[in-house]
Amino acid sequence: MSDRRVWLHASDGNLSAKLAFQFLHPSPDKLDWASTIWRPCIPLLHSFVFWRLMWSKLPTDENLQKRGCTLVFICGLCYKHAESSWHLFLSCDFAVAVRRCIGLKLNRSMSLTSVHNLLDCIHVRCSSQVRDVIMAAIVHVVYCIWLTRNAFRFNSVAASLHATMAKIASYVAILGMHSNGNCISLDVDILNNFLIPPLFRRVKEIVSVVWKAPTITWVKANTNGSVVNLNASCGGIFRDFRGTFLGCFASNISSWSVFEAELMDLILAMEFAAGNHWNRLWLECDSSSVVHAFKNNIIIPIRLRNRRHNCFQHGMTIICSHVFREGNCCADKLASLCHVVTNTIWYTTMPSSLADDFTRDRNGPCA
Repeated sequence: MSDRRVWLHASDGNLSAKLAFQFLHPSPDKLDWASTIWRPCIPLLHSFVFWRLMWSKLPTDENLQKRGCTLVFICGLCYKHAESSWHLFLSCDFAVAVRRCIGLKLNRSMSLTSVHNLLDCIHVRCSSQVRDVIMAAIVHVVYCIWLTRNAFRFNSVAASLHATMAKIASYVAILGMHSNGNCISLDVDILNNFLIPPLFRRVKEIVSVVWKAPTITWVKANTNGSVVNLNASCGGIFRDFRGTFLGCFASNISSWSVFEAELMDLILAMEFAAGNHWNRLWLECDSSSVVHAFKNNIIIPIRLRNRRHNCFQHGMTIICSHVFREGNCCADKLASLCHVVTNTIWYTTMPSSLADDFTRDRNGPCA
């Protein structure tokens, strides 16, 4: 093999225009704080002031001198040192007092050595609402110190710690109430310090899903349909008010949709109930759309309407209701079993694969 030039930064050794551009113009390092300061609950103008501080772009006296402005400058908040970004927001007595007061409300120390350490006050494991509140407090400490500095510089308004703290607290309180986050009980004290109502996560109501036996003289049929590789099947199990097994069926009905398979399952259950003279039948399945269609003849497909209509001519009393899948386990396993059978089969003896679910339904979930 002859020698050839190889570009070390390419996996195949070939130099492309894209690789050449990336070499000449490398992408900047990803900044962890860049996405943190922009939040829906914080006004963009306020976050922008913080962003300019992180990039040392605020027009402080130090930065203005670097741009060629000749001026004699001193910090108007403490009258002790020259004004720079580091002094104005970190070492100035006024800034230290503001951070100390906010730190007490946040239950955190805000003794910092650099501007980039400001975001270290946000604990990794705090709740999302408190994270928004802490971020809002940090941003507005910077924003309100900058407003106080400008008020003194352009309007000769003396710096007031009380007024600045009241402004920061009002900003944080308003923005904390508009947070989309949630709070945990451990963080309630921080929110109370800013008079922010905690937004606890809404816990969905836990519903106990168990199989319920019918009343005396009634027979209950749990049904379910299944489609695997365009092959539809359905099954159902009959039980009385004691939970006793009365029989079950499995049917392979070829190429039907899941909706049609579930409807056909109810029709087969009514036909088997009529054949066994069970005149009070409670149908239950885990498809709410099928339950709705069963009560509205217009929704039922044309090829099933006549057969459904004939089932109601046997003089039976029939009700149909929905159950969550956890309460329909026996019928669900029957539907899976149906894929290995042909046509329709009636079982007088319960299949062994249903034993565990049948026992749990009959004796309750704690059995």
